[in-house]
Amino acid sequence: MKRLILLLLIPVSLFTSCSVELLPQALASATQDIVDDVKDDSGDVFAEIQRNIDLVTELKAKVQKSQMDGNPTSLNTVIKDIEKVAQSYEKLAEQRDNIRKGILQKIDRVQDMQKTVDAEIKLLRERRVDYTEQLRIVSDPNPDIVKSRKEALARAIGYVTAQIRLWKEFNAIEWDIVIEMSEGQRTIDSFLAMIESTALVYREGLNLLYLQQGITEAFALFSNDIPRMEQLTEDMQQSWSNLDYLLETLTGIATVGIAQ
Repeated sequence: MKRLILLLLIPVSLFTSCSVELLPQALASATQDIVDDVKDDSGDVFAEIQRNIDLVTELKAKVQKSQMDGNPTSLNTVIKDIEKVAQSYEKLAEQRDNIRKGILQKIDRVQDMQKTVDAEIKLLRERRVDYTEQLRIVSDPNPDIVKSRKEALARAIGYVTAQIRLWKEFNAIEWDIVIEMSEGQRTIDSFLAMIESTALVYREGLNLLYLQQGITEAFALFSNDIPRMEQLTEDMQQSWSNLDYLLETLTGIATVGIAQ
């Protein structure tokens, strides 16, 4: 995968717009530019996922400590943090296609480079054929000119052949990279699928916490509020006699049995 990563960082235009002399320097400069670009493109996604992982790890440690101390963590606090994580993963899952597209665009450069290499080899072969033909038909009344011309063409053919060989070696490496690309794509797909699955897991986990919160509140209703209601109902009825006393004392009128 190292070769894949390296070539992903090389803009395709360099193979067509740069001279042979400038190519190494241009590649070095462009590589750094693309490295920075890759960091900017993917850094936010990776950083957000890492923050989510760290938050849940810290939350687990906090709950474990509170359990050991005999002071259970508030369910509302846990829900608040898990809600943040769930929403974060859901947002990333919604951006899955855009994230995948951005990453695969970099991988597509390898396939574009393959076309560039093939075109370069084709041009060199055509040039070698042309030199070979010139070598076959070279003629001049001056034998020295013929000799020097033939030597020049022979050397040119040799140099062109060497260029073809180098490009073919690069082409072989590139084919290996194309094969490795399929593994890279599977890794990307697995990464994005994991984001989507994690969003699902955290959302349903949050739903479980909400359910527990609701059940806890329901239990509080049955165990605390209803008995309290019963007691208050009895107390309210008993307070009627107190009201009767107050009214009779203050008005001198017996209120009990007035309706009769």
